[in-house]
Amino acid sequence: MHILKKQDGMSTVGRIFFIGLMIAVAIPGMKIIPIYMNNFKIHNALKKMESDVAAQTALITPAKIRQNLLDRFALQQMPEITPEDITVTQFRDKITVRITHRYKERLYRDRFFTLDIDKTAEIPIIIKN
Repeated sequence: MHILKKQDGMSTVGRIFFIGLMIAVAIPGMKIIPIYMNNFKIHNALKKMESDVAAQTALITPAKIRQNLLDRFALQQMPEITPEDITVTQFRDKITVRITHRYKERLYRDRFFTLDIDKTAEIPIIIKN
């Protein structure tokens, strides 16, 4: 009967390969995760704005809505969202707010990660008689 040699775990080459794989995943992840977090911030800002504006639709103007969103994004440290990214359209029965923005992050040399954001919120106009 042969007694099997006790295995000591990963070899040095295995450890180096594992560490390299972890670094290869972590570096792009550290660049991509903040972009997705900004996407969630935009979504939450629109939802919050919907609830704030719905109560006072008779008093609010498209310029005030745009400025309100820009102030929210400034507080959340998102200066990349500009007034050109925010479109506010007022119809007879609703106000439509649309935010479009493109994030482009260089991952490695000529490889880029691009995320196009296109979020829309509709706020009904309630006219009290």
